[in-house]
Amino acid sequence: MKMNTDKDLEKLVEKVMQETSLENPSTGFTSKVMFEVLSAKMNDATVYKPLISKKSWFIILGIIIVLIVYTIISGNVQSVSWYQNLDFSIKANDILKNLPVIKFSVITFYAIALLPVMLFIQIKLLKNYFNKRIEA
Repeated sequence: MKMNTDKDLEKLVEKVMQETSLENPSTGFTSKVMFEVLSAKMNDATVYKPLISKKSWFIILGIIIVLIVYTIISGNVQSVSWYQNLDFSIKANDILKNLPVIKFSVITFYAIALLPVMLFIQIKLLKNYFNKRIEA
């Protein structure tokens, strides 16, 4: 049944194609179409607009420079007493004393050892996947 309808449609198309003549486009058709395409591309083009404009960057830079100059010129230096009481010195002996206390389980050791191996396998597989997508 389907083959008959396909044949009937094909005959109908052939008959219509024979009865109609080829139409020729008007003069300058190609140039008009290309003009419309080019004008549409220019109108719809995404223009890069930064989040912070150049004027804003200059204002921010000016404020920073004014603050630096003000602090240099004013000369009012105050000592902060709480900062002097902080001890930031790190003693190597304290770190070395605590190292033997840290113990890893066997599972943690295997996980740390296998992490780079699995990472390199994934990188290789992903690289091949994306290379195939680029080629196709």
